[in-house]
Amino acid sequence: MKRTRYLSFLAMLLCCLVAWGQDDFNPTSPTEPGVPPRKLTLKANPSDGGTVYGSGRYVPGTTVGVRVSNAAGFVFENWTDEEGNVVSESDSYNLIKGNRDEVLTANFTFKPDGPEEPDDPKLIQYFRLTLAAETGGTVSGGGKYQAGRNIYLRADAEEGFRFVNWTNTKDEVVSTEEDFYYTTTAENETLTAHFAFDPNNPNEPTDPILRHNITVTTEDGGTVSVGEKRLLEGRSTTLQAVANDGYVFVGWYLNDELYTTLNSFSYTMGKENVEFVAVFKFAPASPYEPSMPKDKKYAFYLMTVNGKPGDILDVPLVLSNLEDLYDMTFQITFPLGLEPDLEEIYLSEKAVGYDVSMTAVDDTTYMFSMIGGMVAATSTELLRFRVKVADDYTTGTSGRVKINQVSVTEADGNHLTASTRNGRIAIYKRGDTNGDNVVNITDAMNMITNVLEQKTSVFIKEVSDLNGDDEINVTDAMGVVNIALEEE
Repeated sequence: MKRTRYLSFLAMLLCCLVAWGQDDFNPTSPTEPGVPPRKLTLKANPSDGGTVYGSGRYVPGTTVGVRVSNAAGFVFENWTDEEGNVVSESDSYNLIKGNRDEVLTANFTFKPDGPEEPDDPKLIQYFRLTLAAETGGTVSGGGKYQAGRNIYLRADAEEGFRFVNWTNTKDEVVSTEEDFYYTTTAENETLTAHFAFDPNNPNEPTDPILRHNITVTTEDGGTVSVGEKRLLEGRSTTLQAVANDGYVFVGWYLNDELYTTLNSFSYTMGKENVEFVAVFKFAPASPYEPSMPKDKKYAFYLMTVNGKPGDILDVPLVLSNLEDLYDMTFQITFPLGLEPDLEEIYLSEKAVGYDVSMTAVDDTTYMFSMIGGMVAATSTELLRFRVKVADDYTTGTSGRVKINQVSVTEADGNHLTASTRNGRIAIYKRGDTNGDNVVNITDAMNMITNVLEQKTSVFIKEVSDLNGDDEINVTDAMGVVNIALEEE
């Protein structure tokens, strides 16, 4: 009954929105048809160079905000009209809608940061290597790989079984070794590990009750092993996970909770059977994911953060490291007018023992030094900055947060640089659900659609959650309607 009233209310609100929209575009007198809205089409060139925002139908004379978000490895150049004329070199700008249908093209140039990245991202292609196991064992090492890669695969027989061989989809024997290196091909493929019941290896019927099983598994991206699969309570064994090429180890999980981020660790058997799952993250050295080139083991990520005037934004810096790291320095540049509060910088619990200091290089750039601590091999949020957005900050704008001049120190004192990925801070109007810098009936309809859990292609939650309860609901929808009415 409650849900019926809720949906009825939304239907009434939707009818009001439609009626309001008709007042905008269709005058009551048929002899005075008014000015109909005309189409604005936005395109990206090349199509995989980035994403464009602001397409739609607008009444001529309306101010329309358009913007782009470039894909990794691409740089925005300019906007051009149908005749190729450059109309703007800003990645976000406002235009006055003309009296006809119009097409604008956002032009991007492929400029990868890494010198080893290919000239054309389309040359990179990954194929799925699927591993299957018949009854009697487990397998590890599958994932997505480029053709011609040597991938380490592993099969582990369960108690009472023995390994037989690996076969492909044509039932051809690929290997009779439990663990081996397999060369991938230019197609999706499946390998199956076969096991046989071994009557000469009974299930230890006389084992005491204090002996329990330990199982290790994984899905994609690497191999796992355990020293002993059946242990007495109080006895210890070693678990090990090894990431394959193009993957990074994330951590060991027990009962769906993170147990440790160490690749190898010692486990002491408790009072029941346990199953550990090793999780790996796909991180290829491609132009679309430039943060982990094959010649570097460390990467710093800055995220895209959305907000509105008056907000206090959290800007995270994420570190992915394949080995333990110690002293490190790096330089971060923030957009003009969006500088961090240096009194409110939060250090991750995994960054142990650091003395953090900051030095202003200029009005927007800061040098950070982290001395005397250690970050174990992991993928974790390293720092979190607080950025205050002024109440009069210009909306419909997006600025880059850039990290460079990175230096990290390994356990042996060796100093290396690291891969980086820049982030952005985008500021929108309160209630601007689609990021076009105008709050109108489109945003109101966008809110209704998302309240009904029918997701739209563009929806900026940070400026749509008007009451700040981290939920999109009817209260927020009504708030956007009121803002739209005020702007009209």
